[in-house]
Amino acid sequence: MSKPTKSEHMSRLKFKSDNLHPLQKLIVLHLAENEPQTINQTVRALSKSYKPTWIAFHSLEKKKLIRKTDAKSYRGREYPLFWLTDEGMIMALMEGACSDRLLEQTKNLYPENKSVHCFLEIVPFIDPEVMSMVYSSVKGKGKLGFVEIATLVLSQAAIPMDIEVAKKLTATVKKYPDEYNKLKIAFQMMINQLSQLISD
Repeated sequence: MSKPTKSEHMSRLKFKSDNLHPLQKLIVLHLAENEPQTINQTVRALSKSYKPTWIAFHSLEKKKLIRKTDAKSYRGREYPLFWLTDEGMIMALMEGACSDRLLEQTKNLYPENKSVHCFLEIVPFIDPEVMSMVYSSVKGKGKLGFVEIATLVLSQAAIPMDIEVAKKLTATVKKYPDEYNKLKIAFQMMINQLSQLISD
């Protein structure tokens, strides 16, 4: 797997993801760049036929990559609005979506979900191999929690990185006190376990 070059912007770095059908990939990336959409809105935006788009939406929902977030009323009928799950956001990132845009949408849709906000803010500092590990951890659950954030930071800490990048990563995590305090505990536990191993 290729490493990011200095010219690549890490908030839009493409990772290797599981294969998605081309239309499903288009839908995931479309949602990543927009607010929640109905199937009809997506059909018009992507210039696709309704039936294959409908099938793709239901397949993505079954894979826990998208979910219904609300409904839109039109001429007396309710049409469900869809957006990405936590797993769907990771998939979108691995397909080249911009983490800044995802963060903006997530703060609007899920203002209380600080763990996801923290995750999206630290993504630009993360090695692609580590990102793949996190995706494997959350795959099939649809939900990202502290375990995945801890995996991300602890695994990244084991990889040599520029001191300035490390400082920025730490400063970013500190913006989220709950996650930062849990991470400090996790780091201390890891240090204690390593010390025990060394002393034995």
